[in-house]
Amino acid sequence: MIWLFAGSGLTKLALAAGGAALLSGPLNTAQTWVSGQSPYTPSAAAHLASTTNVDQLPRLPAVGVIVDLEDWPLTPASQSQDPVGAYRRAAEVGRAYHQWLLATPATDLVRSVDPGYRGKIYPEFVRLRLAARIAPYASVYEIQAQGLERNPTLYRSFVADVSQQVRMAHPGIAVLAGLSTNPGGHPVPASVLERDIALTKGLVSGYWLNIPQAGKACPRCGQAHPEIAVRLLDAELKGSVSDREKG
Repeated sequence: MIWLFAGSGLTKLALAAGGAALLSGPLNTAQTWVSGQSPYTPSAAAHLASTTNVDQLPRLPAVGVIVDLEDWPLTPASQSQDPVGAYRRAAEVGRAYHQWLLATPATDLVRSVDPGYRGKIYPEFVRLRLAARIAPYASVYEIQAQGLERNPTLYRSFVADVSQQVRMAHPGIAVLAGLSTNPGGHPVPASVLERDIALTKGLVSGYWLNIPQAGKACPRCGQAHPEIAVRLLDAELKGSVSDREKG
């Protein structure tokens, strides 16, 4: 299973109790992908660059690059309003610079595509078929489903819908799903995240495990909770945490 971490999240994980042992042990593998820099990156891990703006691609190293377009100030409005066109251009730039692309289009892009839309963003993302239209331009596609993770049934349904669109549009593409220790600043028990994985591991090749904290990219994320990530990774790599959380 692929585990993707932001470099900042990996550092938080390393400094949490039990985190360093995971990084020197079961996570010290090429199936661990790290976006950005961290002094704690395992020696065997794969390194990726990351950008929220397609215009920055020519300045990034000629390696795997995460292109994270969202409805936020970090992505130019012209790209968030036309994410399909932006990912098409990203693929063209990537080919010129020998970069392979990991597309992580946010579900909130539906608000950029249609500023008048006021309904629920997850079903609208599926209805607009944004994943199907973006997938042909990516080598890997990550489903930003973490906003649904508190409800494993809804989480599975969304991951299933999007992964089906992606694979029909780009057969053979690798698909990841997003998880977060504290989406929107609210911690989620590791046992709930464990259930999300149990329901979706047959649909995806791995997970982007976010360990956010309040900052420019996520002002409402609050305090980081790397201890949740440690418990979840212990569950997936060593055994179940459900009984420990009950105790």
